[in-house]
Amino acid sequence: CAQGKMSQRHYAPSSRRATRPFELIHSDLKEFPLVSYHKYKYIITFIDDYTSYASVMCLRKKSAAITATEHFLAHVKTQFNVDVTQWMSDGGGEYKSDAFDRMLKERGIKILQSPPNTSQINGRAERFMRTISDKAESMRFQACIPDSYWEFAVMYAVHIYNRTPVRRLQWRTPYELIYNDQPSIAHLRVFGCAAYVHISDKIRRNKLAPKSELMLFLGIDPQGNWMFMRGPNNVVFRSAQALFDETRFPRCTREPRKHVQILSGAPDDTDPAIPIADDGDHDLPSPHAASPPGDEDRRDDVDLAPQDSFSDPSSAPQRVARVRAPQPPKTPRPVRT
Repeated sequence: CAQGKMSQRHYAPSSRRATRPFELIHSDLKEFPLVSYHKYKYIITFIDDYTSYASVMCLRKKSAAITATEHFLAHVKTQFNVDVTQWMSDGGGEYKSDAFDRMLKERGIKILQSPPNTSQINGRAERFMRTISDKAESMRFQACIPDSYWEFAVMYAVHIYNRTPVRRLQWRTPYELIYNDQPSIAHLRVFGCAAYVHISDKIRRNKLAPKSELMLFLGIDPQGNWMFMRGPNNVVFRSAQALFDETRFPRCTREPRKHVQILSGAPDDTDPAIPIADDGDHDLPSPHAASPPGDEDRRDDVDLAPQDSFSDPSSAPQRVARVRAPQPPKTPRPVRT
C-alpha cells in the first residue's frame, strides 16, 4: 500500500520569523533560457526574513553563486554592521558544494536547507522568485522589449518591490524598515517608455546637433542614475536629466492598450460579446442574414471579421460568409401523354 498509494503531502506554513534584520536570509537561484544583454544567464536572490528586503545579483555561471554570496555578506557587514546568523535555501547543486558549506561555516552561519526535490519548503524564496518574474515579464511585454533585456526588467522590478508597502509589515515598505526612512518614488518611471535624454556638449557631434535624443528607459542603476538604451547601436546610456513620455513605447509597432475592461463573474443581462456602445438596437446587417432578392446569380461575398484589440492576439480572424436564403422547391412540369 505504501508503495502504490503514497503521494506528495502538503507542508504547513512555517511560523518561524526573524526578530531582527538580516538574522535569517532566504536564497534561491534561477536560470533563464536566453543570455541577457550583458551575457548573464542566472540570477541569485537574497531575501531578508524580517524586513522582506530583497537583493538580486546577475551571474554568468552557476558556479559564481559562491562569489555573489560572499559579496552580499560583506555588504551587509559593512553597510549595516550586522552578521547573518541563519541561511535558508533549497538543495540545489549551487548550495550543496563543499566550498559553499565551508564559506558559510567559516562565518558561523547556521545552514538550513530543504531536502532534494522539495523546493516548497524553501517557499519564501520560491514565491519571491515567482513575484519578481511576473512583474518583470509584464513590464517587458507592455513595452515590447526584446527577451535579451530581461536583466533590466528584473532589476527594476526588485527596485520597485523594495519600495512597495507590504501587508505583513503593517503596510510599510522593506526599504523603510532597513534604512529607517521612507523611500522616495519621484524617480520612478514607466519601464520601456520613451525619453528625450539630454546630450552633453562633449558628446554631441557639433554645436548644431540636437541637444537631446529619443531613448528607451531601462531602469535605475546602483548609483541612482537613470539608464537608457541609446540607438542605433543599442548602447546603455546613463543620465540624470531627461524628459519622459510615459505613454509612448518606441519598441512597440502597435498602439499601447489604454485600458482593459474586466468582466466580473456575476451574471449579467448584457451580452459581453456586444460592445458597450452597441446595445443591439441598431439595424445592422447580420452576417448570417439572407441575401436580398436579385442576388441569387451573384457570387457570395466573404467578409473578414475585424479582430478585437482586447482579445487573444494568438486567435486568427474568423471568416464570416453570407448564406443564401433557402429557395422553395420547384414544381415539376406536367408530362404530356
